[in-house]
Amino acid sequence: MKTQMDDLRKFSNPKNTQVRKRELSRWTQEALLRLAANPQDACALVTVYDSCGTDVKASAIRWFGRDNEVRNRAVNSILAAIGRQAGSYDPQSLGAAEWVSQVADAEARRLRAAFGPGSSRGQRKRRAR
Repeated sequence: MKTQMDDLRKFSNPKNTQVRKRELSRWTQEALLRLAANPQDACALVTVYDSCGTDVKASAIRWFGRDNEVRNRAVNSILAAIGRQAGSYDPQSLGAAEWVSQVADAEARRLRAAFGPGSSRGQRKRRAR
């Protein structure tokens, strides 16, 4: 008789974690290829976000700080950039998650530059009194 503990051991097994990571990578790769064919494929973009959302959010936080509104806007812009640039994804040269991280960081950097060099981590510069 299988117990709940047996089920938990199955998921805590490092081999199963590696299998899960490979599956996520394969799903992300397939989603990017679908986005390359149709940049408006919302289901493919959701798949990318489900598997790489932590990296996308990390880029937004790194460039814009922890302000929720700014971070959420940056994440949305990053996801749009991923959809637009999916045609440049080459599975032979980069893993899907690595490509997503690079695009996320480049888009966050581009957005940050659009704020101008004087602003600080997504906050407006204070006026001198």
